Parts: sequence; C-alpha cells; structure tokens
Amino acid sequence: MKAEQTVIFVSAAEITNHILEDLQKLSTYSGEPMAAVYADNLLREMHLLRDKYMDNPIAEVVIALHDALFFQNRWIDYTAYQYLQAYNLLSSLARQETINNSSVEEAILVLEKDGFNTLPFGVQLDFNRVDGM
Repeated sequence: MKAEQTVIFVSAAEITNHILEDLQKLSTYSGEPMAAVYADNLLREMHLLRDKYMDNPIAEVVIALHDALFFQNRWIDYTAYQYLQAYNLLSSLARQETINNSSVEEAILVLEKDGFNTLPFGVQLDFNRVDGM
C-alpha cells in the first residue's frame, strides 16, 4: 500500500482571518473563562503567521501584538474594548492593497496608544546607578 500525503496550503490571508475571528471572540468573552480558548487559538495562529510569512508586513504588527499578549499572560489583563481596537486595526491593515513600512510603524504605535505593551521584553535601564555600587 502506498501512503500519500496531502499538503494543505494556508495563505497569509486565511491565517489573518483566523486571527481576526479570535480577536473578535476575545472582545466578546474578555474577562470570562471562555476567553482562554480564544487566546490560545489566537497565539497559535500568530505563531503560524510568523513562521510561514515572516516577510509579510502584517506579520510584524501581529508579532508586536503577540508580544503584548503573551508576555506574562497579559492577554488576561486587556479589555474587550482593547481587543476590539486591535481587531479594527488589523482588519483595516488586511484590507489595504499594499502595506508599507510607514503603515506598519503607525499600526504598532496605535497598538501602544490603545494600551498594548508591544515591547514587554525590553530591559529597564537605571540611569541613576553608579558603576561599582
């Protein structure tokens, strides 16, 4: 018997649509136990987009949002309104014919403005510290 494998191609647009669906569900179920299911799905889809389509400009925005949600499970702390704002932002980006670097930078700044800490892994510098003390 010959075993055949079927390869299923998943486009960046399809993955983005799954991300949008999960963001919409998170905005609905924020603060409830069911939100954990959608957060898990969302983080997995974000990883998939990053792994398969790192060169896609929307992936940069998704990764910034991923970091804000993933770090110390902060997805729990964000509100329904914040998830709705993230949904609207990514939905708007996905509808654009072309996404340039400026659009990516602006989108990440909008996430920050909406309260998402897109650089949670940053190092805190203490400028008041004197070396040797």
